[in-house]
Amino acid sequence: MAAQMARLIVDSDLDELREVVKRWLAEAPTGNVRRQYEVFGAKLVEMKQALAEQPIQPTREELELALTMMMKLALQSDRPR
Repeated sequence: MAAQMARLIVDSDLDELREVVKRWLAEAPTGNVRRQYEVFGAKLVEMKQALAEQPIQPTREELELALTMMMKLALQSDRPR
């Protein structure tokens, strides 16, 4: 999944990315999933905006690694303690 998200960030412009997130929200099977997509989508848009401001762009592999860590942290924070 991280590889797909990295490709989406690299290959899409900001408007395209926002449209993808809108599709996710429209197609979400439940309200809980919709909220998760909304948060994750917002983070992807924020990442895309922050990367656009940087003089040096990360490689797709670096983005994939960062997204993998981000998803692992999100899973850990969702688990009951």
